[in-house]
Amino acid sequence: MTVAILTDFGASDNYNGVMEAVIKKFNRHVDITYISPNAKNFNVIAGSYLLYTSYRYFRKNTIFLTVIDPGVGTSRKAIIIRTNNYHFVGPDNGVLYPASIEDGIISAVEISNRKIYLAKEISNTFHGRDIFSITAALISLKVPLDTFGNQLKKEQIQKLDLGSYRNNEKICTKVLYVDHFGNVSLGIKNVKVKQGQMAEIETGGKRFVVLTAKTFQDSEKDLLLYRNGYGFLELGLNKADASVVLNVKEGDEICVEQSILEDFSPFI
Repeated sequence: MTVAILTDFGASDNYNGVMEAVIKKFNRHVDITYISPNAKNFNVIAGSYLLYTSYRYFRKNTIFLTVIDPGVGTSRKAIIIRTNNYHFVGPDNGVLYPASIEDGIISAVEISNRKIYLAKEISNTFHGRDIFSITAALISLKVPLDTFGNQLKKEQIQKLDLGSYRNNEKICTKVLYVDHFGNVSLGIKNVKVKQGQMAEIETGGKRFVVLTAKTFQDSEKDLLLYRNGYGFLELGLNKADASVVLNVKEGDEICVEQSILEDFSPFI
């Protein structure tokens, strides 16, 4: 059994190590790996993109432990989502939704049974240790999901507002992720882009001309629009930071000329 961890805890503190220790304390045979221990702080949209673009590459029955949780200690739920091939554990803030809905949600449970928590008095700021890690460990030991709490309906799971829409001849969508190169992934997937065309995009009240491309080498200076490695529409620059030029971050809106897209579908 594998537990795959995704957090924004970073590499310099001990939070990830303590979570691993809790899991291993209850199941020393489980394999632990990371999608990332250093996702962007408090950024649920970016975290959802990392989880969505990663989960399908893991073997069946992997447990995805995701702790990007700016609402820790509040009334937001802690949940387990069982899908056709995996389990997803984390806060009910939308970070789990895109990956779980694509794989096919079978059931969902609120982690509300305090008897399974790590201690009688849990921290209001470290549910990753006191609730989520022990939950992942117990799932790896095949503890039935109804042990953890009450069933939730699919409609009760928190979603993210990442929908795309048409605006005249343009498709307007959200920035899902900016990687450390400054490449800007957009909320349009399964995309096919007409090659070698100049087009216009708009964001923040400004317009930019972009070149549709296959590789970063297609231009030394133009903003490039292309299909990224996960099938999403993406903006980039050759050896430079497109997000700085565009002045965008996750959640910002970008509108793209629809005529340069041969095919696409919205993210969720």
